[in-house]
Amino acid sequence: MKPGRPSQPRLTQTAILTDALALLDQGDTALTLRALALRLQVTPMAIQHHIGTRDALIRALADHAYADVTAPDEGPPQTRLRALITAYAAKVRTHPHLTIALFRTPGPLPTQAQRITDTLENLLAQSGLTGQNALLWRDILIDWAHGAALAQSPDSAALDTLLAALNPL
Repeated sequence: MKPGRPSQPRLTQTAILTDALALLDQGDTALTLRALALRLQVTPMAIQHHIGTRDALIRALADHAYADVTAPDEGPPQTRLRALITAYAAKVRTHPHLTIALFRTPGPLPTQAQRITDTLENLLAQSGLTGQNALLWRDILIDWAHGAALAQSPDSAALDTLLAALNPL
């Protein structure tokens, strides 16, 4: 046996994100750097070295989860809009605690969330909406996706978590 540090499993960003999403799917409070480190059998500092803070982890999780949310490349803009919003709502429904965690995370949108928003704006422009009307409809469609998906989520605790966040006490 060689002297030095004990052998540890190789830690990858994919492993971190996969296990972090599994923890987050159990509830917003289930995901801590300590709980994730315990699950991965590493130290919390190892997680921080790869990802950073919990907020950075939430943004990375959003990028991981939303990477496959796309609109078809062809077809009428409204058909493509429907497909994009439907795919996004399905992802929110699958991972409701991720959406709630994102609502609580300060800072800019994660890259993939911004890409979805930009695609939505582009498709609205292709549909003939511009300026404030396009922004208004972008916000309406995103709010609809969040509301409908969270309401249909099999995890009613997600709604309880969201409502608890509204209580300043």
